[in-house]
Amino acid sequence: MHPRFEQISYEDAGTGPAVVLLHGFPFSSSIFQGLIERLSGKYRTIAPDFPGAGSTSALLHPEDASMELLAELVKVILDQEKVEQCVLVGHSMGGYVAMAFADAYADRMKGLCLLHSTAYEDSEEKRQARVRSIQFIQTHGSELFLKQMVPGLFASHYVHAHPDEVNQIVKQSQRIPAEMLIAYYRAMMKRPDRSYLLRTLRIPIAFVFGKEDTSLLLDQALSMISLPGDSTVHVLEQTGHMSMIEHPRLARLLDYFIDYCEASLIG
Repeated sequence: MHPRFEQISYEDAGTGPAVVLLHGFPFSSSIFQGLIERLSGKYRTIAPDFPGAGSTSALLHPEDASMELLAELVKVILDQEKVEQCVLVGHSMGGYVAMAFADAYADRMKGLCLLHSTAYEDSEEKRQARVRSIQFIQTHGSELFLKQMVPGLFASHYVHAHPDEVNQIVKQSQRIPAEMLIAYYRAMMKRPDRSYLLRTLRIPIAFVFGKEDTSLLLDQALSMISLPGDSTVHVLEQTGHMSMIEHPRLARLLDYFIDYCEASLIG
């Protein structure tokens, strides 16, 4: 399909206006299974697997990983499927990819939703935390790392109420090769600040935050919401970093937002 990507897998369900769901770290498109089922009744719903996730092959040279490269993968899929424009929904690292896509291919976007994500670069504190995570993987392996890391992305009450579901998500994340996990950490650390795009993009932008998200602190996240000319903000109660799993109303919120993006084009 493309010289830089040996094999690309993605979900493609439904018909209608296109919405593209970009998964975060350390997941695959399967994390959006519930959303895909709900949204595909009304929209063409595309959810790529980034290299090393799902059935997409890992990069031959993991050190090449970058948000820009992942944005290029999204464009390859849109071109392949003859999708001229879409609403992009990026979860966590997927939001960083969405911002890189907006930097290069803004004309392909009808709207942008940052789902537990940020347009800012890593703080020094965040970079150091990623360095420690890389060192842990190198010392103890990715399986133990993910067993400890993934449950912390959920609100604690959700983990206690749904231990089997969370454990299954942990097992799915453990399929990603350790070298790709490390490569993605390094790529996230290197990404630039793209908050200026929130001011310049001429499309609707939505932000979804979890009130109990310990990965993206709410005070820092809320500093972005005044930047776009047209923004929608949702702060979800009793929700951590994983609203596509934790919060049953997310599909409805996205439905409203996608409808709004389509109406904005007509208007």
